[in-house]
Amino acid sequence: MTKETRKVLIGGIVALAIVMGVSRFVYTPLLPLMQRDLLLPDDLAGYLASANYAGYLVGALWAALAPSRWGRAATLKASLLVNLLSIVGMGLTSSFALWTLLRFVSGVSSAVVFVLASGIVLQVLVRRGRPGWSGLLYAGVGIGIALSALAVPAFDLPFGWRGGWIGLAALCTLAAWMPWRWLKDAPAGTQGAKPERPDVRFKGYLPWLTAAYFCEGLGYIITGTFLVALLHRMPGMEGTGTLAWLLVGLAAIPSCIVWMRIGMRIGPVAGLVAAHLVQAVGIVLPIVWAGFPGALLGAILFGGTFMGITTLTLFLGRSIAPERANLAIGLLTAAFGTGQIIGPAVAGVLAVSTASFTIPLVGGALTVAAGALCLLVGQLMTGRAADVQTP
Repeated sequence: MTKETRKVLIGGIVALAIVMGVSRFVYTPLLPLMQRDLLLPDDLAGYLASANYAGYLVGALWAALAPSRWGRAATLKASLLVNLLSIVGMGLTSSFALWTLLRFVSGVSSAVVFVLASGIVLQVLVRRGRPGWSGLLYAGVGIGIALSALAVPAFDLPFGWRGGWIGLAALCTLAAWMPWRWLKDAPAGTQGAKPERPDVRFKGYLPWLTAAYFCEGLGYIITGTFLVALLHRMPGMEGTGTLAWLLVGLAAIPSCIVWMRIGMRIGPVAGLVAAHLVQAVGIVLPIVWAGFPGALLGAILFGGTFMGITTLTLFLGRSIAPERANLAIGLLTAAFGTGQIIGPAVAGVLAVSTASFTIPLVGGALTVAAGALCLLVGQLMTGRAADVQTP
């Protein structure tokens, strides 16, 4: 790998660590602190999370389907700046209305950076004959989650919940110079590529894949939003939430590479089914195995699957319709994003009405398992050998 390729890859990793690992997911470890200091109820907490995911849906669809007049790199830089401002803004106000707006803006800008940074980096890797390195790019999400898990308690001790938002914004601003300088538009004449042929083994499978990805978005995000808050409230588990969230991030770092290799060995559909089932177990484990081991193992299983499922799903969607990849990815993103919007809001309301996260988490696990069922039923209904081993 050349020095320039390495710079582009590192720039992409850092960009995803900022906009996904921190901006998008730092709300999870900060939520218990906001509830402690501001008495923020679970239903309002769920609405804030849903606002972020609604913004993510809007941003992802815009980035995937609407051409930019300013070029990908310029749009990425502007979105990265907006994203950093949305992080620091959360620590400068206590207004729920402003929080909702800031989380929505954070979602839009996170999605735009995610899509555009992925496009820039993957294009360079393909051109350099290194497409297999793409799994390293998405390790940035886990790196950002792990960073937030370590930083939030350190900032909370002297500054409280506000320090978490502002301190992480400062750290992310220092790191942002790497994607700012190293992610650039491809030179003229290098963006074209020979069109791929669709993989006929998966013909007619896209609706089933879309349904499964909707289930994943709806189910996983309940744990992705409330895991730390749940563990903080369990008797004898106070303080475990931070460690669990750190394990989520550490497990997410290699997960994309691991699940892509599994998918290449046993087939992408079989790989996705396995990942869905493992994640369903991880979601419900802190409930059915109450205590330290169940909580930490559940965090590892959850962190080790959610980005892997995204990687395999988008890979499969591109295989189904490579000549219309943006449309396929846009459809999948819309389904996933819709599930993410619904999940936290419903889970927050149920948590308030039942005074427990048991029903939301069990429901989330069953929903993710239903996604695996969609994948299997779709394979049978399409009558294709969608699960043959990929060479």
